[in-house]
Amino acid sequence: MFLWLFITYGRDYQHSISYSVTFTDSNNRAEYHTSDSVITVGVKTNGFEYLVKGRTRHKKHIVVDIDKLNINLSKGKVTIPTSRLKPQIMQILGIRGTDISLSPSNIELTWNKLYSKRIKIVNKCTFKFEKPYDAYYPADILIDEAIIEGNEKDIAKIQSVSTQQLVYNNINKTSVFLVPLDLSQLPDGVTCRLKNVPIKITAEKYTENVVSLPVKVVRYEDYRNIKVLPKEVKLRYRIAVKDYAKVNDKNFNAFVLCSDQAMSKSKKLKVNITNVPEYVRITDIYPQKVEYILFK
Repeated sequence: MFLWLFITYGRDYQHSISYSVTFTDSNNRAEYHTSDSVITVGVKTNGFEYLVKGRTRHKKHIVVDIDKLNINLSKGKVTIPTSRLKPQIMQILGIRGTDISLSPSNIELTWNKLYSKRIKIVNKCTFKFEKPYDAYYPADILIDEAIIEGNEKDIAKIQSVSTQQLVYNNINKTSVFLVPLDLSQLPDGVTCRLKNVPIKITAEKYTENVVSLPVKVVRYEDYRNIKVLPKEVKLRYRIAVKDYAKVNDKNFNAFVLCSDQAMSKSKKLKVNITNVPEYVRITDIYPQKVEYILFK
């Protein structure tokens, strides 16, 4: 039996294996399309080598590097003799010192030039905080632009790409979240290499305070003799603990506008608040509207 195996598998055999093939380049300058996405490789080898290696080679997918073929990419179409692919294919398959045959003899290769464009990244995530923490700054997208690639017509319509609509809960410290982009919104043929973006959330402890503010009257037309009730309003606001000592009632200004238009619409006037520091968040004004009395 050993002698039969040695004689049988010691002979040279010609065997063929088909491989799927694609073309690419290091800079992704184009989308490549072939007339035949399969190349059949014929190899002459002895039976023992085929038993050892032949069963694993057919599982491989051949990716041909266009940059190594010195093709003029300005034409858009070219016929490539498959003999020019031999060095790359032999290297990919690990074949040495053996000549191979390839079929078909030629491959028609066409391509579309790829265009690129920078677009804005929009945050669609929701960040929720553990009490008494809150966001000190708006969510900061540390990488706020992405590069998309595709044909010129498709990418011209795209101005932005958003993150997935995820919810992050119980935040109690400054953190950076790696958030996936929602690339499903991009049309077919348009790609984006960036898959995730880091978003920084700055968290601080917050507290509340209430101040009383006199209501000032801004008069228009001839409303000189006017009185508002009540004369003061309560302003409730939230502020980071580290900024608490920076703010007092002198930082705010409460007023109403007296004009024909405002007074014809309602018997009450809306209270407006100005001079609010950027790190203060107003949560309530009581009352939000005040009554008024006109004197002749």
